[in-house]
Amino acid sequence: MNKMVIKLIAVMIAGMVFLTACRPPDIEGTVLNIQKQLYDDALLSAEKAVQTNPENAEAWFYWGWLNAEQKKDYSLMNEAFDKALALNPAMKVYFNGTNVSAQNAIENYRGSLYANNFNSAVKLIPEAQQMEKGDLQTKKFEQALEKLSIAQQVSPERAETYRPMALTYMYLGDTTKAESAVEEMLSHSEGDEENTYMAGEIYSMIGKTDKAFDLFSKVIEMNPQNSKAYQKLGIIESNRKNWDEANNYYQKAMEMDPDNADLAFNIAVSYYNQTKLKEAIPFFLKSLEAEPDNENTVEVVGRSYVAAQMFDDALPFLEDAVDRFPENATLWEYLAMTYGQKGMTDKANEAFAKSKALKGE
Repeated sequence: MNKMVIKLIAVMIAGMVFLTACRPPDIEGTVLNIQKQLYDDALLSAEKAVQTNPENAEAWFYWGWLNAEQKKDYSLMNEAFDKALALNPAMKVYFNGTNVSAQNAIENYRGSLYANNFNSAVKLIPEAQQMEKGDLQTKKFEQALEKLSIAQQVSPERAETYRPMALTYMYLGDTTKAESAVEEMLSHSEGDEENTYMAGEIYSMIGKTDKAFDLFSKVIEMNPQNSKAYQKLGIIESNRKNWDEANNYYQKAMEMDPDNADLAFNIAVSYYNQTKLKEAIPFFLKSLEAEPDNENTVEVVGRSYVAAQMFDDALPFLEDAVDRFPENATLWEYLAMTYGQKGMTDKANEAFAKSKALKGE
């Protein structure tokens, strides 16, 4: 072996000895156990390391990481990681087979741990939604909650965790926990328009409309051009039978989003409930442009035409309706009434007969 190679090996060995010498024995033992995948032993040596080296960031990193990996104790993990970052974020630690700064290792580990659990949860939730109600569906939702719980423990400050958590509790019928998750989401995203709107939606589902109303109002304060928030306020006021207030909110929403079929339907229902049928019909027709095969809406329009005695408009609409929905007895009955009012007696009798036959009379 030539002298150059011997010198190089000597330098490398000296460097290894120097690096090892820089680490306190308990920390070096922890690293060696990690490298050998002796994680139970590593956990014991890490515990001793933080006791004997309380000002060493590397010791705190291993203590946090091993408690997360071995005990799933994410609260302790965060305490240890925060301690490491406070002491020396640039301290080199052994992580994933290489030496990196404590800050880099902590960010990578927390990030991957959060993402893996959060992404698994948001995949499980739609799978559960598509299942029939029962024990299997409940189990799937509970699996999603377990993943979300881990994500929440890993990064409790991340508001996006609490939205699917709240919705999953809603699916399981636990409105108390759903509400708690919503409040956590709001506390971690103050001033966030999207999360405030979502919180309003969830409170609407729970039935706490006063709280929902306040949240949708806050959304408008954040963004006066949010037409959906105006629409939600209109729905709440309509359900309260505050018709003038409802119409005012709907009008503002329609000014911003004139082609919104759902909004048109909400306005139509509001007018319909006020027995303002002539005002309701144009909005029902607008909603049908988006959903022409919505049989229930077609039926409501037919009823509105007849009740408003708009028989000239009713006739072509109902004739087309029975062609598209020939098994709908109610539409045949409305058509018979319209024929009768138009003096078309034979057709009226035929339509009445068709309606009765479909009803089994």
